[in-house]
Amino acid sequence: MFTTKLMKSALLALLITAAVFTGLSYSATAYENVLPCDTNVDDLITEEELSYVICNYMLGNESNSLDDVGDAAYICTFWQGTPLTVTDHYNDRTVTLYRPVERVALASTPSVRIVASLDGADKIVGVYQNIIDDEGLIVTKAYPQIRTHPAIGSGSSPNAEAIIGVQPDVVFYSASSNAANLQAQTGIPVVALSATFGIEFNDEVGAYNVWQLTGQILGKEERGQHLKDYSQNKIEAISSISETIPAEDVKDTYIATGGNNDIIKCAPTYYPLDVAGGNNLAEGLPASWGSATVTKEQIVLWDPDTIFIRYYSIGQSLTNETVESDPALSGIVAVQNSSIYYIRGSSNGMDPAIAIADSYRMAKHLYPDHFGGLAIESEGNSIYKEFYRTDGLYTQMLNDFNVFERWD
Repeated sequence: MFTTKLMKSALLALLITAAVFTGLSYSATAYENVLPCDTNVDDLITEEELSYVICNYMLGNESNSLDDVGDAAYICTFWQGTPLTVTDHYNDRTVTLYRPVERVALASTPSVRIVASLDGADKIVGVYQNIIDDEGLIVTKAYPQIRTHPAIGSGSSPNAEAIIGVQPDVVFYSASSNAANLQAQTGIPVVALSATFGIEFNDEVGAYNVWQLTGQILGKEERGQHLKDYSQNKIEAISSISETIPAEDVKDTYIATGGNNDIIKCAPTYYPLDVAGGNNLAEGLPASWGSATVTKEQIVLWDPDTIFIRYYSIGQSLTNETVESDPALSGIVAVQNSSIYYIRGSSNGMDPAIAIADSYRMAKHLYPDHFGGLAIESEGNSIYKEFYRTDGLYTQMLNDFNVFERWD
């Protein structure tokens, strides 16, 4: 009896390993909404069924491929023998997967950061054109091979035919009603992921939940939990100090969305500012894709102590010089005190690594008496490496943009 169980365990281990490492031999077949080796098609692979198909395969019966048997072993071991059903970030929509995920198509820019930070870059087989074109993405500095994958759409239009062509096990898309339409067009599970847009990491659709959901799908739950624990520790290191700053000393702050937008475009939500202890004057304003519009007259009325400008596009038109030279803004405190600074900010959703590093930079700008000792560049390199496994990414970002203040 013991020997039989031992042999069975060894076979399961071998077959699960095969399921993980034979992704390159993926057969060009349509996604099937049925479990592999489910002999009675009841959406349940029992140990008896698995033993039967393993024995048949070992005896040379090739009615099931090695991929099928390996996937069945994985499902029996990690999914309790049933399809994996998850709830995504668009109106609690449910999506069901019938195979372990070895091939991933990314139909949104935010999803590439999530998958790569979960150590899933090797699973990517197709990406949005924006991911290929955007030279400012930190994640593709760490994993340049991502930009060599086939494009599966651009703008706001994923290409269903191109997605089918790269044969993914799952497609990650933005939190939109179009996710269901894309799934209907391709027949492939499409999971809608939140772009987070500056919200708190522990929000219902914030970074922690995105890591948990995506980690569950990719089999990277431990990595997702590690990123959560790491982020909480880094955030606590700043917020534990910023929360002690007296209310009368809290800096009124305006965050301009930057790029080629005018100063009147702002971010009413940016979690790193909350961590750093600033008061976001635009908080609560209605926003679209993370941005709200105000007037210069409103900015003058607010009279911010500090202005942060998101700088995410090399050579962008909105700079501290354009703000300082604007006659309409000449009387505000931030301009008079030259308290106008750059942050990396959100672009096509929020990169959690950038967000944490921005909270350190913002804290040092806002409260130098409390955070003057922060080594921003070394902290930034450490944070980016934790997420993307590559040294020197923050220094490379500083060198590429050549506008951010450097203290180290």
